[in-house]
Amino acid sequence: MPRLVAASLLVVVLTAGCRTAIAPDSARLAALEPELGSLLLVGVQGTDGGAADLDALLCGVRVGGTVLFARNIVDPAQLARLTAALLERAEACTGRKLLVAVDAEGGSVMRLAPGAGWPGTLSAQELGEANDFVLTELEARRIGRLLRAAGINWDLAPVVDVGYNPANPVIVGTARSFSANPALVAEHARAFVLGMRAEGVLTALKHFPGHGSSYGDSHRGFTDVTDTAAPEVELLPYRTLIDAGLADSVMTAHVFNRRLDDRRPATLSRATISGLLRGELGFTGPVVSDDLRMAAIEQQYGLGEAAVLAIDAGVDMLLIVDDRLPDGRSAARVTLDAIRDALANGTLDPARVEAALDRIRAFRARLP
Repeated sequence: MPRLVAASLLVVVLTAGCRTAIAPDSARLAALEPELGSLLLVGVQGTDGGAADLDALLCGVRVGGTVLFARNIVDPAQLARLTAALLERAEACTGRKLLVAVDAEGGSVMRLAPGAGWPGTLSAQELGEANDFVLTELEARRIGRLLRAAGINWDLAPVVDVGYNPANPVIVGTARSFSANPALVAEHARAFVLGMRAEGVLTALKHFPGHGSSYGDSHRGFTDVTDTAAPEVELLPYRTLIDAGLADSVMTAHVFNRRLDDRRPATLSRATISGLLRGELGFTGPVVSDDLRMAAIEQQYGLGEAAVLAIDAGVDMLLIVDDRLPDGRSAARVTLDAIRDALANGTLDPARVEAALDRIRAFRARLP
């Protein structure tokens, strides 16, 4: 009997040990290959839609979306030409609609800025101080019309970080939070999303699970909110908007909270994304990372490793603000190579990528 037990245990151990070594189904991976670029939302260079590096992203990498910044914008007419060229080229190469995103929160974080010919807009803080939900919806509709006229279909807003730490530099200090009261944040965000939807623009709630408590800025480096985060406060806007069906997409924060995950920041944390956001809060839409080239991620993990960890954690779309790496390589291609390698060696489950692509397809299908 002991010999039989030992033999049985050996079989179990060998089976368990071999599970990750089993080669993935090559046909399954081949089916994924043409779609892998859809996992990427990449910042482009220049103001001309005919640039070679843009064509490489749209037709070579086949990115799912582009995100625009001040470096891409001269004036309204030029921006409309640029987005039209991007949309036309992407559809010609991939047969898919392109997600064209921008940060249009209002106030100082507004890429369609007065200096380039657009009217000024109210910040989240100004809207919160006015505390008029009708005004917030009307302002969102006004911003939404500007975006649609410019050919932009996805606003990476509203910020639903609760601004209860007055010393917070990246949210409170830049007037990006509606309020220190989570219920008011939820109601202003509801009005903002409704205004954007009325104009045919998709939105993203950010930065999950909350960046309003931090004393640091994840753009600049490792940001630990373990001692300042208050989940009962910071999760209320997400819970409210998800339950109301008003969460088009959710953007992650690169903050570290050891009470949620003692190893990794939120963007790379399965406990935070798959467990808390999807499991506890019930969010079924697409999750987009904050910029993977922020110091909090790139300096700690490197781009390729971070991309694989983020997808494995439950992120569906990876934001890369600057495609040019210091050594001249394309960040998008480095990211895709890392994902391909992880799929090929069995460290990234194809089912996780398939689920991400399904969510992106459903999101893209909502474009006007």
